[in-house]
Amino acid sequence: MATLCIETATEHGMVVVARDGESLACARWRAAGRHGENLFAQIESALDEADVSRSELSLIGVDVGPGKFTALRVGLATAKGLALGLDLPIVGVSSLRVLARSTDADPSLVRVPVMNAYRGDVFAAAYLVEGDELVELQAPTFGPPHEAFSRIRELVGNRGVAIRGEGTAEADALLAEVRQVFHDRGPADLALLEPQYLRPSDAQLPERPLRTEHSR
Repeated sequence: MATLCIETATEHGMVVVARDGESLACARWRAAGRHGENLFAQIESALDEADVSRSELSLIGVDVGPGKFTALRVGLATAKGLALGLDLPIVGVSSLRVLARSTDADPSLVRVPVMNAYRGDVFAAAYLVEGDELVELQAPTFGPPHEAFSRIRELVGNRGVAIRGEGTAEADALLAEVRQVFHDRGPADLALLEPQYLRPSDAQLPERPLRTEHSR
């Protein structure tokens, strides 16, 4: 089974091509807000390096967030387009879980992935490791760093932690999470698969109309 994995949650993009659980090629780049200009070329490069054609693919995996709004949309739209065009199953994975899997630390430590949520906030979560499984201790959350870490510290107690920052996701971790989600849940509904932003868009309309001079 050949798998294509796409990760564009941050400025650091990654594409992984694997067969039967073994990574064959990995393309990485720093997009600086231009994933749309790089992604298709990186996909083709990784497929060529792995000597895997599009017709040989059996599964598409894509990071659905949290992360940067536009970056997530570009990655998800590309993955969904490929899944639709090639009639392939697709799964969405959490960027925080991929970071947690990327943490090379003692299994007894609580894994705390952290990402920049901008405007002074962070995305964070906490997981325990049980064999090949990640057990969620703190669900993905966002807020000022001191608030996010205070919530995690209350749950972690005196246990040691291993923190992993964005831009450091590993190819094997992305592939492992894609395979785990597909095994546990099966394919996602293509029409319902959406980015998991966690925080509202800066462009979101207010709940009440803004007052203007004409509305007084």
